[in-house]
Amino acid sequence: MSLIITNKSKSKCSKYEFNIYEHSLSLADLDKYILEVLYDEEKLNYLFQKNTSLSGKDRIRQLKRFVETSFCNRESAVDDNEIKSSISSNINESYYSFFAEALLARLNIDYIDSTLVNGVISVSENLTKISTGADVCMFSDTHLVLGEAKFYGTFNKGVHSIIKDSSFKSKLEDYLKNIISSDSEIVLKGIDGNISEKTSEEIRKLPLILSGFVLHTQNKSNKYTSTYNLINKIAIKDFPSHYKIHLYHLPIESKDELIFKAQRKALDLIIELK
Repeated sequence: MSLIITNKSKSKCSKYEFNIYEHSLSLADLDKYILEVLYDEEKLNYLFQKNTSLSGKDRIRQLKRFVETSFCNRESAVDDNEIKSSISSNINESYYSFFAEALLARLNIDYIDSTLVNGVISVSENLTKISTGADVCMFSDTHLVLGEAKFYGTFNKGVHSIIKDSSFKSKLEDYLKNIISSDSEIVLKGIDGNISEKTSEEIRKLPLILSGFVLHTQNKSNKYTSTYNLINKIAIKDFPSHYKIHLYHLPIESKDELIFKAQRKALDLIIELK
């Protein structure tokens, strides 16, 4: 199983692009693919602790991030009806956001740069302070990636929540201002806790990609042209020519059904490990 990225639309200024993760999978197989990508033991561990061996307890702790808090430590007692009831009666937006963020991080690694790691980028600040505010902040020796992830019932609403949210522009503009105006080193703190530094000149030369991502329920018509036109509503001040904004989307059959499958699989894996 695999996905490919296809360009759907470029802005008039050609600085911003809309893309889709296209595939030839059935929607049921797409759900299966997403969960395989997220829950693969080696790949999931890479998101949490690159180059650190995985213990059984680590694996369980990671998987618990993908189940409702009330299910933890009673996994064997949770049946399908309880999962469905939790989804229908208690819409946990933070859970949906976390799921989309984890998937975006994984897709960034698979489709942008296989050496990307999660981390903290700060400019002349205390190492413990996260200054970007991005959902997903990743770096490698050759790329910086900031990600905004949304999990919506419709593609259009998800895109609007990225593009029309004032925090999107202010977040990126503040980040650019810090990077471009900085005359000191930029501190990179990896997920393994290791600290590295790049000079302001080195960091300015790196291509930065803002990868906005909407995981959404597929339109019945599967037509998204009017939404792609929103790419022209993005206008970031002082945007360097080697920086890119790519907005990706991935249509699925059902938001609730995918989350049900995600929780069921995570619970089953935890039960098996215990």
